[in-house]
Amino acid sequence: MNAELDSETLNVLRKDPLQAALTTSALADFYIAKQFPDNKALITSVDFDITGTHCITTSRDESLRIYDCASGTREQVSYSKKYGCNLAQFTAQPGCVAYASTKINDTVRYLSYETNQFIRYFAGHTGMVTSLQRSPNAQSTSMVSASMDGTVRLWNLDTVKPVCTVNIEGGKNGVAAAYDPSGMVVAVAAESQAIQLYDVRKMTKGPFTSAPIASKLTVAGLKFMPPTGDYILLAMSDGSIMLLDAFQLTTLAVLSSATHNAISPTIAPVASALGQMQQQCFGQKITATPDGRAVIAGNDNGGIVFWDFDTVLANSGSKQPPAVHAPNGTWNGSHDGPVGVCAFNPLLMECVTGSQSLTLWTSIY
Repeated sequence: MNAELDSETLNVLRKDPLQAALTTSALADFYIAKQFPDNKALITSVDFDITGTHCITTSRDESLRIYDCASGTREQVSYSKKYGCNLAQFTAQPGCVAYASTKINDTVRYLSYETNQFIRYFAGHTGMVTSLQRSPNAQSTSMVSASMDGTVRLWNLDTVKPVCTVNIEGGKNGVAAAYDPSGMVVAVAAESQAIQLYDVRKMTKGPFTSAPIASKLTVAGLKFMPPTGDYILLAMSDGSIMLLDAFQLTTLAVLSSATHNAISPTIAPVASALGQMQQQCFGQKITATPDGRAVIAGNDNGGIVFWDFDTVLANSGSKQPPAVHAPNGTWNGSHDGPVGVCAFNPLLMECVTGSQSLTLWTSIY
């Protein structure tokens, strides 16, 4: 089960996704290269290190697991039974990760997984952490967090106090935050009220632009579309994805799969904003290819769907309500339960998805 991938698969996997032609037909050919039925509960987050060779997952079984993405092997597992774990992020410091607590308190913990010892704690949030992301700058020691306490905080890994704390209007009903690809801008979505853009050098001065969100749904999470960050993806509480122009903050399209909402009878609807965000794993179910040619999402029925981004843009515009786009395709294979995470490797021809099992996908291309 933990044997390395075969040589033919490894040769495809090692292709640079930024150089490959990730056309609709190429995406349709993605298949399961490896599965790891390691977890006893839903996987809730996944992150790649700066080399793309390793990923780390968190799960509701309170485990953190590290995998070698280049060889398709499991490397390490540790547990955070006392504090829980979510939204783990590799840092610029080799052998170290930061992750959010899910019980006892809302502290972000900085861990050396090589020694299994905590380096320091980033305390201050008084509500569950809903977003945690390191700066896209490979040499940066900065990260951004958002919380149900209605704040967004910038941190430097070298000090326990936040660099700054920003109170978000409407944020106590749900707030999400993410860096743009340059690491100089942070986008913040406050429940269903507004999307705001901040300059990281002067966040306490307020957003330099903002706009209302054209939806009454809760925003579960958000991501900038690679590689340039010209578009923003909002993961909504019903499983749909809103596509925004990152400059005008206008809604261009809605990406919606007929199977994402209430397919599984075991997934009961929830009323609270936090419950809705948790049900969508704080936006961890959506990803995009590194070249920005496709959006990929996991469904509650265990399937993986994708949208061709050029096709979406060609059939979208400024008209309101925005056009709703069905997926352009579905991958060959599925999970045995709802998908909690979906992330495309920035440097390898590989996508990682997770339910209770972790799946590595690659293409026959």
